[in-house]
Amino acid sequence: MTSEDLAELMRTRRAVRKFEDRAVPDELVTEILEAARWAPSPANLQPARFIWVRDAGLKHQLQDLAGESKELSAYWDPIFRPDGKSGLVNDLIRPTVIAVCSDPAKSLTNVHADNGFEWAAAMSIYAMWLRAQSLGLGAVFVQHWITEKAKRILNVPLRWTFLGTFTCGYAVESPTGTRLPREELVSIDRFPGPAHP
Repeated sequence: MTSEDLAELMRTRRAVRKFEDRAVPDELVTEILEAARWAPSPANLQPARFIWVRDAGLKHQLQDLAGESKELSAYWDPIFRPDGKSGLVNDLIRPTVIAVCSDPAKSLTNVHADNGFEWAAAMSIYAMWLRAQSLGLGAVFVQHWITEKAKRILNVPLRWTFLGTFTCGYAVESPTGTRLPREELVSIDRFPGPAHP
């Protein structure tokens, strides 16, 4: 793979939420999990853990919980209602489902916050996403959960953080997207505007 190939993967990666009803071969899922394993983590503490959810009964429980989670959020924010921009309940039945959690005990003690374990998990999610894309699969990370219920379904320790589920499979959609111009995102030397007292 060339640097141009990698740049193209990064530019074309999109959230795919609709999948064909066919399984991803185990060897491809293993490749995706290997990408997660090699993702960076602060001090190489490797706090992220992954649950490859294969059992149909567990996937159905997660699907029901995904609907309940959206319904609860729709109470406060109409964007999550069925007709809202984020109202779609993501499919957890057809695609491969990998739950991502992280152990706060495997984190550095920083002066501001001790969330390196979450950053490590986030980097592993992005690594899985790019690897899935490189294998011709569509993917999405679903972070919309009533987390304690998800932990109970998957037997995740209470003190751990459940970040969500990475789902991937053969896409039946080809979403497009845009990004803000670089000039709106990148500053040189300091953030623009008056200095804060």
